Formats: sequence, structure tokens, C-alpha cells
Amino acid sequence: MEKEDILAISRKENKNRDLAEAEMSAQAGNIASRIGAAVCCLVSVLFIWATNTMLFSPWIIYFSILGTHYLVRFIKAKRKTDLTITVLYFAMLILCFTFFVLRLIEVKG
Repeated sequence: MEKEDILAISRKENKNRDLAEAEMSAQAGNIASRIGAAVCCLVSVLFIWATNTMLFSPWIIYFSILGTHYLVRFIKAKRKTDLTITVLYFAMLILCFTFFVLRLIEVKG
């Protein structure tokens, strides 16, 4: 098999994506999720400090992003660990959303 044939097969398998680019994208997503968690923590701490109440809206967004990320990973790779993490993130999303709605009802009522 010629070098060009091997490269063509590799491009077809990877849908014309460079493996280095895919790895870089995965690392960027990992770093972005950690920064997102740090920002959610910072915003929550500042909000608690200023108002003595918990702010749930950034956590709703954060857990929806992570839950979706792991759901896609599960759909593509079919790993049970990804499914478990998906369920946990969506459970946290539902919990935060519930507290958010209860807080809205409390303020509105």
C-alpha cells in the first residue's frame, strides 16, 4: 500500500480531520470546562457573599453543557461510564433548575 493510499484511508476514517487538530480540540474543551466550573464557583461565592442566597442559573447552564457533552460521548462510544456521568450531570441540572424555579416562585409569590 502506498503512503498516499494510507493517508486517504486515514482522512476518510477521521472525516478529513487531522488527529492533532482533534486532540487539540479535546484539550481545549477540557480546559474550557474547568474554567467554566471556576467561573461558576466564583460567581456563586460572590453572589452568596453579597446577598446571602445561592445563585443557581450559572450552574444550570454549566451542568447542561457537561451533560450534553457526555451524552454525545456516550452515543458515539457507548461507554457505560459516560452514561453514568451523563445521568449525574443531568440530575444536577434538574436539581439546580428545581431550586431555581422554587426561588422564582418564592420571589414572585
